[in-house]
Amino acid sequence: MHHVRTEIHNDIGTITMCRSDKLNAFNSQLVAQIIAAFDTMQNNAVRVVILRAEKGAKVWSAGHDIESLDANDTEGWQTGLVALGDAIRNVPVPVIALVEGSVWGFGCEAAFSCDLIVAVPETSFAITPAKLGAPYPVSGLRTIIPRLGPNLAKEMLFCAAPLEASRLYAQGVINHVICSEEIEGFVQEMADRISHLAPLSIAALKQQITGITRTDPLPAKIVLESKERAAKLLGSEDFREGISALKAKRRPKFQGK
Repeated sequence: MHHVRTEIHNDIGTITMCRSDKLNAFNSQLVAQIIAAFDTMQNNAVRVVILRAEKGAKVWSAGHDIESLDANDTEGWQTGLVALGDAIRNVPVPVIALVEGSVWGFGCEAAFSCDLIVAVPETSFAITPAKLGAPYPVSGLRTIIPRLGPNLAKEMLFCAAPLEASRLYAQGVINHVICSEEIEGFVQEMADRISHLAPLSIAALKQQITGITRTDPLPAKIVLESKERAAKLLGSEDFREGISALKAKRRPKFQGK
């Protein structure tokens, strides 16, 4: 099944997530298709990429597909998500996230991996593993913290409540907030401007900025501790309770066990 639509016009590539029946929740198929779409863009020498949901979407992405979480797989569930973030960062052209609707969990990480973010006023961002008793990969935190800063990242994660686009714009997290009637034209104009500038210069600048703001690899101790915590959380009573409560649409009762 195709969950992604790609278009190329005048050196501008557009990748549209089309898994609307699941609110663009990231499963292995959606992740693989987006990565393949970025490969297509690079092979066709586009000069800028727009990543978006379908026009007028109420949810840009619901985050990781909870149904695919496996308590017996403490590492594999995040491998594809890491690869998607890397694909966005490593493609040698600017990636603009055109964001309509709310953004949840890994959807935030995908958007924050993009070079530029343009959102509508109704957009909000939330990362809520604390509502499920679930882990969040350290690789994801490496994307979130540089974009938000430690204090705002802690508020988003500890409170598990959405942060509005207007607040993130004021903090410099989002580049522009544009009304829904004008956002497509605005993003298209931005992409067109970029596409007429020197591509080798822009590719070098993106690589330099990414290299400065992202240190590889992570210390082995942090990686090991993260895996151990993930295994503990995925096997916990709280995680089972969180998933059960989500499916039953009720408030979870966490016991810290």
